Amino acid sequence: MNRNKSTICTTENPPPRSAAGRSGAGRIKSRSSRGIGFLEVLVASAILMFCLSVMIQLWFVLFSLSARANDRVVAFNLQRQTLEQVIETGFTNTPEAPATSPTVHYFGINGDNEDSSSATARYKVSTTVVSTPALPSTTALRLVTVTVAQEPAGTVICQISDYLTQGGI
Repeated sequence: MNRNKSTICTTENPPPRSAAGRSGAGRIKSRSSRGIGFLEVLVASAILMFCLSVMIQLWFVLFSLSARANDRVVAFNLQRQTLEQVIETGFTNTPEAPATSPTVHYFGINGDNEDSSSATARYKVSTTVVSTPALPSTTALRLVTVTVAQEPAGTVICQISDYLTQGGI
């Protein structure tokens, strides 16, 4: 029985590594065992900074949109409230207030009346009432215009005009 050693399969243990192989000297380390390089940290930091700056800009835009929407809501409520007060006063009891000398009231950021301290007011509500033909004619039409402006800039937020007649608006 002559067996050729090259064809025999053995389950013996593989030959031991050399001393150089066991100590790790002379081996090339794989990429995953090297850690993170400076360039990778720099790129990751740049991406993070870009994302943060976009988020901060978006936050400021959304905050300003929210503030503008709040101004418009308060202005429309003040406008509606003022027009309702004119209707309640009635056709004959509403005083004339031409465009040259409108009735003016000041309101705070939440719509609170601040006529006594207009320096701290957020909104200025101007109301004009002009009759055509002149009163006391019962056939007269009275043009009521309510304008709400933001103070101190005076930027008009909303304006409405309607006719008041002997029977109502």
